[in-house]
Amino acid sequence: MAGYGGLLSNRRFRYYWLSQAAGDAGYAVYAISIVWLGYRISGSALVVGVLLGVEFAVYAVSFLAGAVIDRVQNLRHVLLLGYPLQAAGAFALGVLLLEGRLTVPTLLLLVVFISFVWDFTWTANNTIPPYLVRDEELLKANSLVSAVSGGNQIAGYAVGGVLLLLVGPSTGMLLYGALNLLAALLALPVSVPRTPGAEERLSSRLLAGWRFLTTKEAAPLRALTLFAALQGTVSLAPPLLITLLSAERYAAPATTYGLLFTAYAVGGVAGSLLLGSANPRRHLAAVILGATALEGALIVGAVLAVPNLLPSALAWFGVGWCDIALWTVLLAYVQARAPRPMLGRTITNSYLFRGTARAAGVLLLGLLGTWYAVGPLALAVGVVFLLVALGSAAAFPTLRRLAY
Repeated sequence: MAGYGGLLSNRRFRYYWLSQAAGDAGYAVYAISIVWLGYRISGSALVVGVLLGVEFAVYAVSFLAGAVIDRVQNLRHVLLLGYPLQAAGAFALGVLLLEGRLTVPTLLLLVVFISFVWDFTWTANNTIPPYLVRDEELLKANSLVSAVSGGNQIAGYAVGGVLLLLVGPSTGMLLYGALNLLAALLALPVSVPRTPGAEERLSSRLLAGWRFLTTKEAAPLRALTLFAALQGTVSLAPPLLITLLSAERYAAPATTYGLLFTAYAVGGVAGSLLLGSANPRRHLAAVILGATALEGALIVGAVLAVPNLLPSALAWFGVGWCDIALWTVLLAYVQARAPRPMLGRTITNSYLFRGTARAAGVLLLGLLGTWYAVGPLALAVGVVFLLVALGSAAAFPTLRRLAY
């Protein structure tokens, strides 16, 4: 953790970091359990695609949450309400599953509820850092949060994988609920008082947020947003491909799924720590374009390595390493450049395009997974990653100069 001591000596940042880490650990248990649960109760790649598509479609409408968050006088209040509500949804999933009454429609409804509440806690968490650290520390702060939360996610994936193997996904849902309650408790010292701007109707606040994205000042952000949307069409391919590979190509699918998903998460932690230590604020374009191209190549390599588990796991480690770069850069850039009174709206408005593209992309990939073998599907995904990187570098001059 060398180089991060200054951040961790900040008490409010430290508790913010711990709270988010607990929430992310819970989400990891949820993520590994919910995808496998959807596949197991349906046996369909299309249902998995629909499940992920619905989840990320709800995340895409977080722009509504942004307008609300920008009017909250203390962001801690959002965390203290949002985390317990997510816990309630998780407990409902676990209990229904234990009682054998969970159907695909009910699963989808509860996923919508949890995802909608998550929009608010996610927006608040992403709005908090500029109130706790200096602008030049934002990339490092976001990398640290991603890395340590990712470490907790690794534990969550590992625990979730063991729970899947031994007792099924119901216990994972209950553990997810408990970790959300822990995140709320850890958020108690994270007071973030603010003075919101003049009182406006919700519609006026929404329009003001969108107007900012049309200004000359926001031109680099527009290019970054478009790039993030294009990359988002295939950004959810890794968990879907890991699911299909584990189910179709290995003798012990649940164990393999847990191992490959964990390797993917470990790569994300390593990539986060490296990115934060380097703090390449003046070379952001090279980071995100290079990582996108490399991620596509590694996905193809991960599939070609099957059925050899170790080379495939190493390739998924590399995919995770690359995958973390774009979102960390986007978040730090917005936090540094967006006006504070509309930070929540700027984050969520930008994410609308990426979130919508992710939802549509994973739905299409799930459909294609029912028609084609996982090998050709992975090859197509790798080519799209490469084309997005090369095409964006050529089409968006302002993206090539991205820095803060």
